[in-house]
Amino acid sequence: MLRHMIIAAGLLLAPVAVMAQDLSGTWVRDGARSDVIPDSMYDTVRGVVTGGTRGSSTNHMIEISQDSATMQVTDPTRPLRVYPLDGRPHTVPADTGIVNATITASVQGAAVVVKRSQTYSGLPGSATLATTEYWTLAPDGNSLVLTTIRETPARRFTYKEVYNRRAAPTPAR
Repeated sequence: MLRHMIIAAGLLLAPVAVMAQDLSGTWVRDGARSDVIPDSMYDTVRGVVTGGTRGSSTNHMIEISQDSATMQVTDPTRPLRVYPLDGRPHTVPADTGIVNATITASVQGAAVVVKRSQTYSGLPGSATLATTEYWTLAPDGNSLVLTTIRETPARRFTYKEVYNRRAAPTPAR
C-alpha cells in the first residue's frame, strides 16, 4: 500500500519537476548578439535584402508572463500571443488574421518549445510554413535566447535572438 502511495505522489509531482525556468519579465533585444531576422515575405521579395523585421535593433522589447499552464508574450510588432503549455494542438488566427494556424506549446527540459504550422495560398498552389521556437533562459537568469527554425518548401532558416532582462526601476526617494 505504501509503495502505491509513493508512486502516486511521484506521478502527481512529476509535472512540477519538468517546468522550465520562469521566463516572466521585460526583455530588451541585444542586437549585437542576435541574428538578423530573415524577412517573413521571402517568397514575395526574392533577391531583395530587406533586413528582416527587427534587424539589429537594440530597442525592441518584449514582455513575458508565464505560469505553469501558459506563457503570454506581448511584442509591439506582433499580436498578443498566448501559448497554453499543455502540448496539445490549438487553432488560432494567424498574425495576418486571414487564415488559421495550429500552435502546440510545451515544456521540454529547460526550454519552452512552441511549434506553429499554417498554410499560405497562392499561385501555383498552397504552401505550409512551419516554425519551431525554443525559448531558453541563460543559467544566470539575465539572458533569454529565442532560437527559431522556419521551414517553407523553398527554404529553411534558423536564427537566434538574445534578449537581456530589463532591470526593474529603482524606487524614487
